[in-house]
Amino acid sequence: MKKLLLIFVMMMALGSISRAQVIENFESITMNIFSGGTNGAISVIANPDTIGNHSGYVAKMVRGFDGDPWAGWYATLPTAIDVTANKYVHIKVWKPRISPVVFKVEGGAGNSGDVYSMAPQTLINQWEELVFDLGTSPATGEYVKIVLIPDFESPLTLTEDITLFYDYMYVNNDPTVGSAPVQVMEDFEHIPLNYLLGGAEDLSSMTMIPNPDKSGVNLSENVIDFLRDKDGVPWGGFWSALPTVIDVTTNKYVHVKVWKPRVSMIKFKIEGGEAGTVEIESMYPQTLTNAWEDIVFDFSAKTGTYPIIAFLADFVDPVGLTEDIHIYFDDIILNNDPNPITPPSQKINVDMTESGMTAGSQVWIAGALGGIHGTWAEPGTNPANEMFDTDGDGIYSLTLALPEGLVAFKFFWGMGWANGDPAPGGDRTLTLTNTMDVLYKWGVDGIVVPPASPTIKWNVNMSYWISEGKFNEATDYVDVAGSFNEWNGDNHHLTPAGDGIHTITVEGFTVGQVVDYKFRINGSWADSLSEFPGGGANRTLTVVDGLQEVTVWFNDEQAGINDPVQQVYNIYPNPVTDKLFIGNMKDVTKVEIYNVTGQLVKSFNYNEVEQAQINTSDLRSGMYILTIYSGSSSSSTKLMK
Repeated sequence: MKKLLLIFVMMMALGSISRAQVIENFESITMNIFSGGTNGAISVIANPDTIGNHSGYVAKMVRGFDGDPWAGWYATLPTAIDVTANKYVHIKVWKPRISPVVFKVEGGAGNSGDVYSMAPQTLINQWEELVFDLGTSPATGEYVKIVLIPDFESPLTLTEDITLFYDYMYVNNDPTVGSAPVQVMEDFEHIPLNYLLGGAEDLSSMTMIPNPDKSGVNLSENVIDFLRDKDGVPWGGFWSALPTVIDVTTNKYVHVKVWKPRVSMIKFKIEGGEAGTVEIESMYPQTLTNAWEDIVFDFSAKTGTYPIIAFLADFVDPVGLTEDIHIYFDDIILNNDPNPITPPSQKINVDMTESGMTAGSQVWIAGALGGIHGTWAEPGTNPANEMFDTDGDGIYSLTLALPEGLVAFKFFWGMGWANGDPAPGGDRTLTLTNTMDVLYKWGVDGIVVPPASPTIKWNVNMSYWISEGKFNEATDYVDVAGSFNEWNGDNHHLTPAGDGIHTITVEGFTVGQVVDYKFRINGSWADSLSEFPGGGANRTLTVVDGLQEVTVWFNDEQAGINDPVQQVYNIYPNPVTDKLFIGNMKDVTKVEIYNVTGQLVKSFNYNEVEQAQINTSDLRSGMYILTIYSGSSSSSTKLMK
């Protein structure tokens, strides 16, 4: 079955393609540390000081004493911030000493350079909100790359490592501390996890921790550790009132990644919706232990929005544990795909044929990739980042296995940073999906769209059948059925394009392929509704490269051209292309042309002339009515373009 380009475009225009909703992935923006020293590190932890900052989680930075004055981190935001509309950046910080704090944006219309907080830090070992005015910098417009240097002391005087924290980073157009955010860049929070416990003896708990097993279907940084007490209840788990409701009208399947030391039933519940509460088991039983598995729940029986969810990761009655166990879960997603997620595979390709690279040089990718690929590992230092041209076509490739999300990167040839990709956009960014295969070209911005497979655009003219009352565009449809779709045109309906023309574009053919086909009305093979009744020959087409357009009349029947009016006035040619001639103009005062809906499209007044010439080049293909006025009478005939 071929892909319908026209139907795809129509669905996009109608907004009917379902989009996955991430209920919670327990992740924050990826903070890439630089110049932090030997022990430098960044993580997300439970808030160690809730006085002055009541959030549950914050970012922690260990700043090595042997780092650089400008030690800090950068991140690529999933959604750009507009520093023209919102020029104030607010960040909460907790630091063990007073020192300058710098914020930057890069990669847009102009890098901001170092922007210091409007008011200096005044507190130590306490939370304090600092505000940065980007309106004083050259930066304008939208940016996705942000940089924070939280302890910019130069020269650096540390004799031991220090730990500092930061939280709740947002932008607005108000420099007042505590003013309302317009866009939150990161708050390091996740949905509330309200424990389903069984009394004082149940000491089960849930904590966000670094992923203890980055493998298989889950390579993300953070997960929830569910410490399941051996004295807990069968329904141990959590419920959550969501900050954003989920809608199961179009998206029917909830996915949760789970890591468990034993096989047991897993349940998910949605409640609070008008269609009623429902608690169900996973579509497929758990099969893995001590490994990540994507568990799917089918809510196709329900529609509408739901504000509350519950997750029961180990439903065994009786519980049957003799010791506590750790269960991990992550990535709660709602989509319309019932298939469990498979391990990621992201193939990145770059066309080096016009790069001017030295023969025999190696090609590398470097960037904020993470995993085995590191963060901006210098080309030539990490074997996992080398790209290969296995078939000698000049296109180098590397397959990644990274979590879904936005990454920044650049291509290089040769060792070191010298020969970087000169694409005008600078660092490339790509939103990774679980499975993808994308092509870039050295020195050219954006993803290269490969040539489309041979494509056929069929246009069928229904004007004659409309004029004869055998086809009603308001209630009937025409489809194409043939050898390319098993002679079943159910999903190959043509769309009205005006003037009786119906059209469809279908891709996925191969050059030289011979296609047999016919058009039908209302999907029927009845003699009165399909082309060439009584077993007449099929239409045949040999596919060529590129876009191939075919225009025919349904059943090869055109409007009649031999009526008396055309003979009297010697009207030719009919069908017409660019010029229409009327040979006998004696006593003719006016000529008018109407479309099939009765709208006047051309009108001409005449005196005594022997022959009239009418320009029809601007008329669209289809059927028209030509009316000739002579004296007090008029005559009409069908005209085809």
